[in-house]
Amino acid sequence: MAIAPPPSNSGASRTGSSRTANRAYADRATERELRQAIRVEVDRLLADRQLLAPGPQEEEQIRALIRDRVASYQREHAEMNQPLLSDANGVAERIFNDLLRLGLLEPLMRDDRIEEVTCNGPGRVFVVQDGRKRLVDDLFFDEDEDLRALVKRLIGPLGKRLDESSPMVDATLPDGSRLNAAIPPATSSYLGTSVSIRKFILGAYSLDELTARGSLSESAAQFLDAAVQGGCNIVVSGPTGSGKTTMLNCLGACIASLDERVVTCEEVAELALERHLPDCVSLHARGGNLEGAGEIRIRDLVKNALRMRPTRIVVGEVRGAESLDMLMAMNTGHEGSLTTVHGNSPRDALERLTTLAMFADEKLGHEALTRMVSRTIDLVVQLRFEPRTRRRRVESIFEVTGQDTGTITGNELWAIDPATDRLTWTGIRPAALKRMAAKDIPYEPPLGEVRGA
Repeated sequence: MAIAPPPSNSGASRTGSSRTANRAYADRATERELRQAIRVEVDRLLADRQLLAPGPQEEEQIRALIRDRVASYQREHAEMNQPLLSDANGVAERIFNDLLRLGLLEPLMRDDRIEEVTCNGPGRVFVVQDGRKRLVDDLFFDEDEDLRALVKRLIGPLGKRLDESSPMVDATLPDGSRLNAAIPPATSSYLGTSVSIRKFILGAYSLDELTARGSLSESAAQFLDAAVQGGCNIVVSGPTGSGKTTMLNCLGACIASLDERVVTCEEVAELALERHLPDCVSLHARGGNLEGAGEIRIRDLVKNALRMRPTRIVVGEVRGAESLDMLMAMNTGHEGSLTTVHGNSPRDALERLTTLAMFADEKLGHEALTRMVSRTIDLVVQLRFEPRTRRRRVESIFEVTGQDTGTITGNELWAIDPATDRLTWTGIRPAALKRMAAKDIPYEPPLGEVRGA
């Protein structure tokens, strides 16, 4: 990591720690000079590719080049009896990361405990680690241009740009992490470059794993498993960071029949259903190039998925007009389809689905779409993130029963019992039992577990 610059007060006697900081700061200045010189040689080595997609052999060549230059620096300064780099290996690794990886942010991105990295300008780097936000006070970029150059290098191979004419960018990195950056005039000149990188961490692969983590009760897991196998259309709802994608992946893993053909549509390859299901195809969206051509939208994927003769469609998240296509797919023989949507409650999620569908070119009215949603969606699984315990859990399982005077109606089948703080059956018998029985799915509600009993 980078080391904060030494204090300017030179009158006081230096302690061992301050001498270490001074040496590290000197390393930093030398590192910058070495990096600039090595970059010229690397550009020459890779010719026109310019660090966009070097292979393993080329990466090893670059590592060897960096090691040689750092070793040469150490020899020359030793011969002249001048100060050496205090951490030559660290300098070499940071130069490599700056050229081909995520620069100073690389160690943070490798830490599995860190969920998100944000930079408010070059001097303030924050991380969300183990669910808590903290300032990384010993990590900083020398200049705003260094941070901006890192972003440009990361988005270059993706056909995106970041400049005054396009001061905001949203991109997905090769590892699935989501990057958002903004520069002046979209941000203040005082702040400079703002960067947010949200890492993708799939916390579980099955409902049993969620139960073991305390995110879901055993009885609710059994019901959801039967509901998926029975062909219920399910929406997973929750705020950002509540675990919607993980839940969607766990629900999808319940589709076990060889008769099922599943097509997933995602902006980023986050779901792992291809690993578990015998017949599953994953489709991925793509942004346009610098000229705006070549874009593949989620809506395009859903429409194409319908031509692939799936029994079910799984959409990673609906954010726009693809909501209508998803609803129409669920209404045309693709029972048991799954998706996620942002919502603070099941009713909010259903209303949001209705609103998003209105953005489609078909321009259907609110009343017609409300009727479609009420007849299409069977269950809403509501998630929440608890800041105090840092736990993601299922808050309720809501069953849609229809509509009344333009309002979608339904019942909470499972809810958090305030007395026990557990997800417990409310005692309402699910209407989905008929669907399960029709497909010979053996399931009965947990009669011994009733909320408030």
